[in-house]
Amino acid sequence: MPKKLTPKEIARKRRRRRERRDHAGAHAQTANNNEDPNASTWEIDATAGQGTIVSSQGMAAVVRRDGGLGDGSAANLQSEEYPEGVVPGDRVDVEVNDGLAKIVRIHPRKTRVARLRFDSSRDASRGSNEHVIAANVDIAVIVASTISPPFRPRLIDRYLVVCEYGGVEPLICINKIDLEPPNDEALSIFRKVGVPMVAISAETGEGIDLLREWISSKTAVLTGHSGVGKSSIANAITGTDMQYTGSVGTELRGRHTTTTSMLIEWSPDSQIIDTPGIRSLGLWDIKREQVPAYFPEFTEPAKLCKFRDCHHDTEPDCGVKAAVDRGDIAVNRYDSYLRLVGE
Repeated sequence: MPKKLTPKEIARKRRRRRERRDHAGAHAQTANNNEDPNASTWEIDATAGQGTIVSSQGMAAVVRRDGGLGDGSAANLQSEEYPEGVVPGDRVDVEVNDGLAKIVRIHPRKTRVARLRFDSSRDASRGSNEHVIAANVDIAVIVASTISPPFRPRLIDRYLVVCEYGGVEPLICINKIDLEPPNDEALSIFRKVGVPMVAISAETGEGIDLLREWISSKTAVLTGHSGVGKSSIANAITGTDMQYTGSVGTELRGRHTTTTSMLIEWSPDSQIIDTPGIRSLGLWDIKREQVPAYFPEFTEPAKLCKFRDCHHDTEPDCGVKAAVDRGDIAVNRYDSYLRLVGE
């Protein structure tokens, strides 16, 4: 039998539910300053409809209806395909009864950006699961900084694999060029494999117009290491103070201040999703033999490998390793590959 709750426990649960609803409502007000203030709740006589997830927190979610903004409940929404529930960018069906909106279906995701999330369970089968950060994204802006925190090419390599895996176009965005110029030698590795990039300063506004051109008429997600300035970039793009940003510490290490992913509509057909910063990025459901496919510069050299199932590691007569020795493949990229296949 379920444990009978005391009056204090019942009151505590009710207070937590109210806090979750208030939290979702706060996101609704921040998500679009141009929305009608009377559109923050669902009309009592509203009927079932569709919308896009703006943000979610626990069982509460903010949904931009096709024609308005409102709070919706994702309580008891179960899906074998999407066990993590709704994420920003998800298209959903909503039913409204007695003025209360409930998300009843998540539409199939065309693309996604996801990372591997670990828990402390002793059960190996439950030790990790796919953590989808954003859905139905056209372009992922992989934000890095010249300094504070320092440029990390290996993390960018991982994001490029995540983009390829999720069907999302990548764009490398180097921020904080007002503090230190970009490292052209380090960036040349990514130019060589055809990854586009922009250099900007969210602080001074340099390069922001070019970034706007890249993401205009698209749904973009800002992702990257903690403290690289994603929220400052979102504010610069939208021209408003949508997200709280923190200052950089004296140790020149970035500090992440965004805690919840949120979708922001900055023009009628352009949306941007700001995400919390992360310090590590695992890869989900990519088998060892599949990893070379996410390194396009391996494709031609791999045709010269002696063994068809070559892992480009310890095997003799490997075309990829020969290309690394010749300088056709960057050593740093090859090292990133070895780290991924070794996980």
